Amino acid sequence: MESTIDLALNILRRFPLCDSCLGRMFSTLLRGFTNEERGKAIKMAIAMDMLRKMEAGDTEAKKTLEEIAPSLDENFSETLHSAGIERTVASCYICGGALKRWKLLYKEALSELKNSSAESFLVGVTVPRTVEEKEETVVKTFSLLTAESIRSELRREIGKAISASLGIPAEFKSPGAVVQVNIEENRVYVKVNPLFVRGRYIKAGRNISQIRWFDEPEPSDSLSIEKMISILKEVYEKSEIVLHASGREDVDVRMLGSGRPFIIEIKNPKTRRLNLRLVSDLLNRASPYGKFMIDGRGKREDVRTLKMMDSRKLKVYRLIAFSEKSISTEDIEAIVRGLKGTVVRQRTPIRVVKRRADAIRLKKVHDISLAPVGDKAITGLIVADGGLYIKELVSGDVGRTEPSFTSLTGKQMQCIELDVVKVFL
Repeated sequence: MESTIDLALNILRRFPLCDSCLGRMFSTLLRGFTNEERGKAIKMAIAMDMLRKMEAGDTEAKKTLEEIAPSLDENFSETLHSAGIERTVASCYICGGALKRWKLLYKEALSELKNSSAESFLVGVTVPRTVEEKEETVVKTFSLLTAESIRSELRREIGKAISASLGIPAEFKSPGAVVQVNIEENRVYVKVNPLFVRGRYIKAGRNISQIRWFDEPEPSDSLSIEKMISILKEVYEKSEIVLHASGREDVDVRMLGSGRPFIIEIKNPKTRRLNLRLVSDLLNRASPYGKFMIDGRGKREDVRTLKMMDSRKLKVYRLIAFSEKSISTEDIEAIVRGLKGTVVRQRTPIRVVKRRADAIRLKKVHDISLAPVGDKAITGLIVADGGLYIKELVSGDVGRTEPSFTSLTGKQMQCIELDVVKVFL
């Protein structure tokens, strides 16, 4: 098998390479060293070997040293001169001698990262395709299995430099900021990642939507949870404040009890400083009809989890249902007997089918308790799967929900008041 020194010598005969680009061809062979250190050590070993052979009278050794001289930097000038070899200068075949300068681009990101208060970062590097193609040529020509890419080296070395300068770690999963180094443009871009706040909200009034209506004029007197959380712009100017919630209640339905889980996303924050007490105070002064309980900081993956929870959770509803005809004790018993523990077959309600897929959903009523309110109304609690439309469970929605209060009693009924009193996660 060809030795590492012989292989490196053959590479340098064919391609002039700087210390880093040569060392990168053997990056997996020696841990704890930079590619520049590897490349420098290899070149020193080759030069010493050739000089030893020249002293022993090997005429080919001088010729070999002349062949690789374009890859030797000014530190070898005295050695080459003593050997009677004129040092010729050639640019690195792969990086053109710019790799050291590229590694210093990280300095452009330092002040922006520091001002953003990012607690961690991730480095991305864009390398010109011509550079990568030249690197591939060297690797394929000599079937190198020990090489790493120039992109990997830059990402690692720039990351180490930033971490050493600011004292913050590189993080791959949930970085506070992304440093994008564009070699082709010779520029660095810093993107501060969003902040996420986990919590629960209570909607104590009716005629309050969760999000703004798409055609709502600005400014508007209408009230929504989304509009309430926009108060955070007092701290995070020019940021986009986005509400992610685990499901939603109708505009005329209150959200009570322990509240509905939500995550607030603060996009493009100028700073990643997050004072949860301040966030809580701001949100809870936005409106007397909204109460916000902050559970802590969140992560991007928490948003996906929150959305997935919606169809898997249980909800407890309190309702008042009205009938034009008198409701008897037998009617109430028929509803409880027909719905408790029953899987309801529900087609997308007529009132929402324009904005949601017309599909059939199977949702279970886990428990139900009802009591009369006068002759024509009943009130009670229902424990059901998330996603079950309770208003249609009462009315039947002209047969699209089966069974329903209406189908079980033979009397047309309507839900006139509805509250969500608990969400089980």
